[in-house]
Amino acid sequence: MLLRRDETEERDEHIDMTPMVDVVFQLMTFMLFSTQMTGGEKVDVPPARHGVGVEESAATFLTLAKPKVPGGDSDLLLGHGEGPVATLDQARKAVDDAVRKGVRKVVLQADGDVPHGKVLEVAAAVSQVEGVTVHVGVQEASATP
Repeated sequence: MLLRRDETEERDEHIDMTPMVDVVFQLMTFMLFSTQMTGGEKVDVPPARHGVGVEESAATFLTLAKPKVPGGDSDLLLGHGEGPVATLDQARKAVDDAVRKGVRKVVLQADGDVPHGKVLEVAAAVSQVEGVTVHVGVQEASATP
C-alpha cells in the first residue's frame, strides 16, 4: 500500500555545500602556487663574459689536496700543488709576505673531493689580508668531450 505524505509536512531536503567550497579553495590554492608572479618592469641583465686567467708569476697559489682518508681533513699546500703543508695561519702569513712584495692575487685550488666548507674556510682566512684578491683555480675545459 502506498502512503502519501501530508501536504502540510515540511520536507527536510538541503544541498551540502561543504565539499564544493573545499574543492573551490583547493583550486584557488593550486592556481595561486602554480602561477608566476612577474613585475611590470623588465630587468636588464648584463651579458656574461669569459674570465681571464691569472699569470702564475703574479699570484700566490694555495692548494687543498685530496683527503688521504675518506671524510678526513685535506692538506693545505703552499704552492702550485707540490708545496709544503701549512696551517691557516702559515698560509695567511705567506700571502701577507707576498703582498708586501707586490703580489696581490691569490689562486685557491682544491681537489674535487675537498668539502666546500673547507675551501670557504681557507678563502675567508686568506681574504683577511689587506689588499688581496682571491681567485678560484679551475681546469680549462677541453675542446673535445
